[in-house]
Amino acid sequence: MKERLKYSIIILCMLCLCNYSSFGQGVKFPLQKGWVNDYEGLFTAQQHDELNSLIADFEQRTNREIALVTLENIKPYTNLNDYSKDLSYNWSLTKEELKNGLIIIVSKSLRTVRITTAYGTHQLIRDDICRNIINNEMLPAYSIGNYYGGTKQGLISLMRQWH
Repeated sequence: MKERLKYSIIILCMLCLCNYSSFGQGVKFPLQKGWVNDYEGLFTAQQHDELNSLIADFEQRTNREIALVTLENIKPYTNLNDYSKDLSYNWSLTKEELKNGLIIIVSKSLRTVRITTAYGTHQLIRDDICRNIINNEMLPAYSIGNYYGGTKQGLISLMRQWH
């Protein structure tokens, strides 16, 4: 019985390792250009710089990392949650020992927004807080085409929650 359990555990570990090592395999993620990565062209150059400064100042004061990404699609993914987690990992968004980052993905084309938190961040900014910020701060502005205003207000609200 012990022998069978031992082999079962070894097989389970090998399956987990195979699954982990295949993360994002064959997927070409966009390059991280800074804190703000506007691949959908939602922001003017001035708006981009203002958002970038807001995030950079926050990171310098708190040592907490935020990446903002706008995308037209998430192919070959079909699930934004999986995409955002894999992109965060690919970009190494968090300081490893602190696990203190988050990523905001906005897609006008897909009509969606997602805030994904790292493990250490999730304890302070829970899913319900992210959902409230998206629904009450970001989406109302997005619904009238104000992607900059909604994104900036969402960032400010996240930073207040995360002080």
